Amino acid sequence: MSAHTTQMDDLRLVAQPSAVPCAELFVRVILADWSLLPMLDQVTSATGRLVGAVVDEGTPSAPAFLTVRLRLREDALVIEVDDDLPDPAPPRSRRGERIGVVPNPAGGRTTWCELPLPGGLNAGEVRLPHRKERRTLVDEPVTGEPVAADPAVLERLLDRMGNWSG
Repeated sequence: MSAHTTQMDDLRLVAQPSAVPCAELFVRVILADWSLLPMLDQVTSATGRLVGAVVDEGTPSAPAFLTVRLRLREDALVIEVDDDLPDPAPPRSRRGERIGVVPNPAGGRTTWCELPLPGGLNAGEVRLPHRKERRTLVDEPVTGEPVAADPAVLERLLDRMGNWSG
């Protein structure tokens, strides 16, 4: 894997069967934001396999948490799935993929899959959305009062989801 990350987004999920479609929706939203929809089928498939492997290896009565992360690095898109499961075993790679597993020092593992960007693009050439400085979509609670999501973010998400269903 290359070392320099240009862009990264992640999502934390519970390793239940519903994690697979949630991860696939996350991929769809991020690839649309990054203008990389030509990679949608390949990235969705790889992400579904990586997340599905964690769900299959986990214990349904005490599911693990997992984090799905997409990174743009030099000439590749990297999918990473962090989990708390022992005994790293890499899933089988498919044509055009590089896959590996790295044990985490604190326990668990990171399974990664690297896919080449289309058309000889490099990460610096990918058109990225303009983002604000803050990391979360909602303000951090300070007073203990209920916090609402930003209406502009919800509107954008619903608008994009409506375009996919038609």
